[in-house]
This record gives sequence, structure tokens and C-alpha cells, in this order.
Amino acid sequence: MGQLTPFQRAYVRKRTKQHELDPSEAMDELNIVPFLDIVVNLIMFLLMSLTAVAFFNQLVANLPQYGRGGLGSGAAPTLNLTIYIRAQGVSFGTSRGFLRPDCQTTGGGSTVTVPATGPGQYDWARVTECAAKLKAQFPEEERVTVTPDASIEFQHLISAMDAVRMKGTDPLFPRILLGAGVR
Repeated sequence: MGQLTPFQRAYVRKRTKQHELDPSEAMDELNIVPFLDIVVNLIMFLLMSLTAVAFFNQLVANLPQYGRGGLGSGAAPTLNLTIYIRAQGVSFGTSRGFLRPDCQTTGGGSTVTVPATGPGQYDWARVTECAAKLKAQFPEEERVTVTPDASIEFQHLISAMDAVRMKGTDPLFPRILLGAGVR
């Protein structure tokens, strides 16, 4: 055989050279660093997306405030108005009792103030009129709690909130709290 050219010698040297393995290759372990980079980037993206969504969808929730008061405090009586939406109709509960159908007198027991006009049908205009009569008696009061029964549809809850919030352009009870139905 003849002499090898320098190109052939380099080729033979390159192919016969012992290749030393990287420590991670020697132990037969999977390199998960690229996978972790992707996961961290995805988590950061999701957190930033959640922050943007949470920034635009905020609800104002007011907790009840308890303070000193009582019979001898000299403070004006509060209304503590609660609207109960039931299948039979809408009831107005106050600190003095339940409002009667005339929307002016109160009494004990659970009275339906505005009866339902049919199954699942309510007279929201009359609810607004009753709320306006209460607002005339308590002009400083702004808060009302709306408590639907468990079987009431969501649309009726929204209609009740609209009915007690404003009458035309006059505000009635703009601060609306939601209450859980109690059986």
C-alpha cells in the first residue's frame, strides 16, 4: 500500500480518537434544563395574563361595620332594608319588620309586599315604587341587601337590583349587597 495523504491521516485520526463523554451523558440522565426553561416561561406568561384579567375585573365588596350604638346613642334609626325575592313575590324586610302590601306599614311575620303576577313574573315597577316610598322616609339611607331564594333565576336577581337602585334618574339605594338565601 501507498502512503496516506495528510487529509486521509487526519480523517483516520479523527475517527479513531477516543471520545470522552460529558458527565451528564456518562450517567445516562436526561437533560431537563431546556424543559424547565419552557415551564418557567409559561408560568410567567400565565401569571401576567391572570394579573391583567384580575385588574380589569374587580368587584367592590363592603363588609358590615359594627360600631358603638344602641338605644341611648341618639343616632337616627336605620332602615336595614333587605329585599327577599321568593316564588310568591318580593318581600321588603326592615329593622321594624316586614313591609305590608301598602308599602307604608310594617308588621311581624314574613309578608309578601309585592306579590308575583304569575309563575316567575314579578312587578318590578311596583317594587321601585315601594323602594321610593321607603327612600322618602329614610333619605340618608343608601344600602339595601338583596336576598334571592335558591330557586330564583339570575335574571330576576338582576331585575330586583335594577328596581331598587334608581327610579328614573333619581338614586334610591345605590349600595347593593347580596345576601345568601336562608330557609
